[in-house]
Amino acid sequence: MKFRYFMHKFWYAVWFIVLPLSISWVTVDILDRQRVVDEFEPWYVLLLFAVLVVMLYSAKNSLPFWRDRDFDSEYNRARRIKNAQAIIRRVQKLKRKFPARVSEKGARELDENINSLEKAIENRTHEAIQSGQKKLEASANKHLAFAQKSPGREYFESIGIAVLVAFGLRLFAVEAFKIPSESMVPTLMVGDHIFVSKYRYGISLPFQNKKLIQFAPPKYGDVIVFAKPSRQEQGYSSDAFDEETLVGTDFIKRVIGLPGDVIEVKRSVVYVNGKPIQRCKVGKRTFKSKHNLSDEWVDRTSSLWVEKHGDHSYTIVEEYLFDDFEPVKVPENQVFVMGDNRDRSSDSRIWGTVPLQNIKGRAMVIWWSNKRPHGFEWDRVGSIIMGEPDLTATQEKALEKCALK
Repeated sequence: MKFRYFMHKFWYAVWFIVLPLSISWVTVDILDRQRVVDEFEPWYVLLLFAVLVVMLYSAKNSLPFWRDRDFDSEYNRARRIKNAQAIIRRVQKLKRKFPARVSEKGARELDENINSLEKAIENRTHEAIQSGQKKLEASANKHLAFAQKSPGREYFESIGIAVLVAFGLRLFAVEAFKIPSESMVPTLMVGDHIFVSKYRYGISLPFQNKKLIQFAPPKYGDVIVFAKPSRQEQGYSSDAFDEETLVGTDFIKRVIGLPGDVIEVKRSVVYVNGKPIQRCKVGKRTFKSKHNLSDEWVDRTSSLWVEKHGDHSYTIVEEYLFDDFEPVKVPENQVFVMGDNRDRSSDSRIWGTVPLQNIKGRAMVIWWSNKRPHGFEWDRVGSIIMGEPDLTATQEKALEKCALK
């Protein structure tokens, strides 16, 4: 019996999980390589997986090795008992909820069928369980029809509750974002899908850059997602600039300066209140980058540095070592942000500081990652964004010699 139960579980996993997921994954990968779809998106895989599962389940009785038709299988016996117990609980709950609306004769009939079904469950007589369940369902439809929900309504309510929970989590707890640019290389690559903690710094009004409750402020080195501010949000007059590019668009950068700090860059070294951010050159990093002219993905190699700012150590890449930025004081209730790809980032050096109200949350983890130009990046999945720098053994030795304090 245990072997048959195991085989049922095995073939269930094969037909309704492994096979459709594998077909979905390979199909989307082929479409991605053929450029039929824009990239290897998780939503394409999930959608195709759901369609295939429905198709397979509708034809389950014709599938080879599928044991669902075996009336005496351990799986089906356990499932019948579980379903029968659930029906008993539901009928008893409705009887208690609407005692005045069930006739005395109807209540007796329901009780008799409940007792009969409970006895069949106790004796493990499965033919009696099946027939007793049908009798109890018929009695419930007859005497509790006013309280019974249609399958469509139950299905709709279940989906509605799930959608509301997911929507609430997205608004106030955790939200998924996709990395569209190279500004945060090597910490984040184009095609990384990340989760962001939305309650880290406070709770905001949905769809508005306004905090209801303010928790802990951002810290040095935090990787934050925010809505690119307008000049008015930054404290300028409305006619300070004629054009505001990408205002309201979600950006992701690293916090370099806090309110009141003076930020300056001299020969690519960032100074905060006159003191340089500690950093060490540990080697080179090669990554995929989109060519400006051909629009093709090419290998780009840049110098790899480890910076330590506040409590966080992280990696940055640079190609040039002569960038300068004049001293700027960070306004009250705003932060100064920069990308980890220092020479290829549109950040506070270009368009100014970020109001705390515009911050949506702190980056947490990579849950999906597309390889460039196509495919999937397995080794990046599960990476903690605010974790320790990702270095090779040689780079670790270079960092030890540098001895950041």
